[in-house]
Amino acid sequence: MSLNMFAGSLRSLLSSTSRLIVPSAGGSSSRSASTLAHLGELAPAKGSTKVDTRYGRGPGSQKGGTSGRGHKGQKARAGKGVRLGFEGGQTPLHRKIPKRGFINFTSKTYAPLSISTLQSFISQSRISPSEPITVGTIARSNAVHGLSHLSGIKLLGEPDPSLPLPPLKLELSRYSKAAAQAIIDAGGQVSAVYHNNLGLRKEIFPEKFVGRDIKAAKPTRKTDILYYTNPKKYGYLANETTPAARKMSPGEWTEVSQSQPQPEA
Repeated sequence: MSLNMFAGSLRSLLSSTSRLIVPSAGGSSSRSASTLAHLGELAPAKGSTKVDTRYGRGPGSQKGGTSGRGHKGQKARAGKGVRLGFEGGQTPLHRKIPKRGFINFTSKTYAPLSISTLQSFISQSRISPSEPITVGTIARSNAVHGLSHLSGIKLLGEPDPSLPLPPLKLELSRYSKAAAQAIIDAGGQVSAVYHNNLGLRKEIFPEKFVGRDIKAAKPTRKTDILYYTNPKKYGYLANETTPAARKMSPGEWTEVSQSQPQPEA
C-alpha cells in the first residue's frame, strides 16, 4: 500500500470518528458527548435471523400460484403429506423389526445409600445420629441426589469398620437384609416407610408445605401393601395391621384405612 493511500484512509477514519463524538448542540453537560452506539442502532447479528417465506403472493415471488406444491397429487392437497413412517403401502420398517422387552410403568426406582456413606456423613456431623434419620434428612444432607425423580431411598452394603456406627433410628424406604441386620446389631432400629410423590416432595422440601395440612398417604397398590405390612421387611404398618388385613385387595385396604380414626396432630 502506498503512503498516499494510507494517509487518505486515515484521514477518512478520523473525520468519521470526529463526527460521531461531536458534542450535541443543545444537550446538557452530562450528555455533551454521544457514544459510538445507541439503542436505536442495535440489530441482530448477521445471519442469525431469516425472513419467513411468503406463499401465494404472485409469480414474481417464485412461490405464487401453487405455492411450491406443484400440480395435483396427494402432497398438493389441504392437509398434505403422509403420516410419519408411511412407505407407500408396503410394510414399514417399524413393523419389520421385532419387539424386544417392555417398559414396566409401575416399577419404582430407589436411590442407593450405602452404610459407609451414612457413617461418613455422621462422622462429619452432617447428619445427627441422635434424631430419627428419614428420607428428608438424607436428601437435605446431600448424601443422595436426584431424589425428586425417584421413589425413595434404599439402604445397602455393610458398615465400614474404620468408622463408628452409633445406634440409629432409620425411617427409609427399603433396606437390604445385610444393611438392616448391621443397623440392628449396632443397637439401632429400622423401619420401612412408604411415600407417595407428594409425601416424598414434602420430605425433601418441607419449607414449601408450611401451613398446609397434608396427611401421610398409605400404600394402595397390593405389592406395596404386602411389603409395608410385612414384619420381615421391617414395614412400618406391620404392628398396626392384622395378618388378615395383609391379604386384602387394594379396594378393601382403602376402605379400612378411611374408616380408621386419624390421629390428632
